[in-house]
Amino acid sequence: MYAAFKHLHVLFVVISVSLFILRFIWKQLDSGLLHKRWVKIVPHVNDTLLLASAIAMLVMTQRAPISDPWVTEKVLGVIGYIFFAMFAIKGKTKLISWGGFVIACLWLAALFHVAFGKQPLLFG
Repeated sequence: MYAAFKHLHVLFVVISVSLFILRFIWKQLDSGLLHKRWVKIVPHVNDTLLLASAIAMLVMTQRAPISDPWVTEKVLGVIGYIFFAMFAIKGKTKLISWGGFVIACLWLAALFHVAFGKQPLLFG
């Protein structure tokens, strides 16, 4: 059962990152697609499923977000990613938008490092 949730979690991560990059590209191109109803709904639904799969895996392994330093860093990393992704998608200027995108991508790289290695970067 854990393996199924892990695979779902990875799938939701791929979808989430893909939608983030796609929405950023559409913003840079001033595409009307960015304002479509489904573009405003689908990322939130996917991210809710991503969070639910993460919680399910924590419950199955009897971990709390502060039980292991690498889990704590993933939680903090997700918060950092979301914060800067908002600037990437909703930034009022190209500079703010690009800055948010680059920093959000750096947070993603840190998240992937922690997720794959199960080794914290900061609290280890």
